[in-house]
Amino acid sequence: MSMSPAARKWGRVAAWVVTFAVICVLPLTLPAFRVDQIAIWMTLAMAACGLNLLTGYNGQISVGHGALYGAGAYATAIFMVKVGWPMFPAALIAVVISFLLGIAIGLPALRIKGLYLALVTLAVAVLFPLVIEQFSSITGGGAGLTITTPQVNRRGAVVDQKIEFGDMAGLKGDQVRYFLVLAIAVVCFVLARNLVKSRVGRSLVAIRDNETAASVSGVPVSLVKILTFGVSSAMAGLGGAMYALVNGQVNLTSFTIALSISLLVAVVVGGASSIIGPAIGAVLLGAFNDFVTLPEGLAGAKPVVLGAILILLMFFAPGGLVGLYKTTMAKRAGRQARGDGGEPAMPSAFAAEQLAP
Repeated sequence: MSMSPAARKWGRVAAWVVTFAVICVLPLTLPAFRVDQIAIWMTLAMAACGLNLLTGYNGQISVGHGALYGAGAYATAIFMVKVGWPMFPAALIAVVISFLLGIAIGLPALRIKGLYLALVTLAVAVLFPLVIEQFSSITGGGAGLTITTPQVNRRGAVVDQKIEFGDMAGLKGDQVRYFLVLAIAVVCFVLARNLVKSRVGRSLVAIRDNETAASVSGVPVSLVKILTFGVSSAMAGLGGAMYALVNGQVNLTSFTIALSISLLVAVVVGGASSIIGPAIGAVLLGAFNDFVTLPEGLAGAKPVVLGAILILLMFFAPGGLVGLYKTTMAKRAGRQARGDGGEPAMPSAFAAEQLAP
């Protein structure tokens, strides 16, 4: 017996309510280091959300978003440690800097695309550690930067101490950090959803599907592509800024080329061209890195295992986990329609819509 549209709608609402309730309860039941781990997963989800706007919806491939994530983290740390700004103004200027970097990196996208654009962004990811090392007097070089703020110690002297979130409304410092990142992540994904559902979002998809047809239809292709790169980079920078505040320090080892590839993997695994897909992919990737332990002697094989899982997923679910869910639901709707004596054309059309890139 098929479910009515109203029942399916309320089922989705119930699933979202339960999921959000679990997310809110987790920091109240887990130890502090686990809470910070999950908060860092959410910062990666923000960066993956931005990358999905660029790659999944606009069709511009980037393998350099790890560098933009790192730029947001380093900018936040530098403005807090070297300039003495409070955390929120420092994070805000980090987002602006990431946006401008994205605009600059996106300029080649006006003339190149596909593999060549991917190589340009790959070069950005490779050059980022070298730039950090070159300006070690500001960035801390290989030693990194520990984010400190002037605080008065017990003797009444003003000293620089590592940034800590104080208790608030009955919540411990790690829980305050968690809910701060969660709130910003929710805002980030809601903004991305609203953008995709708007006229601008339709322009993104039109450019991805057929750039020439989009231009003939009146879409300002150059402007949309550049701004998409900027907004996508700003989201990555926002994730990096939140990472710096949660982690309390920044170091080059956290922003290698592997991070850029991981963000791309998160988008693909979760499901490109879907809003929630990058969040699912980022959480699964974070859980894999933090919880999966290989036998002694195979610790360095994690990337190989991850690559094998990715290959299998692309073979069985080329649309990612969200795409697999949509495909399953479309087939189920088709079987129910045939079982109820309905026309098979309706579920077939529904399936085509769900499987569309």
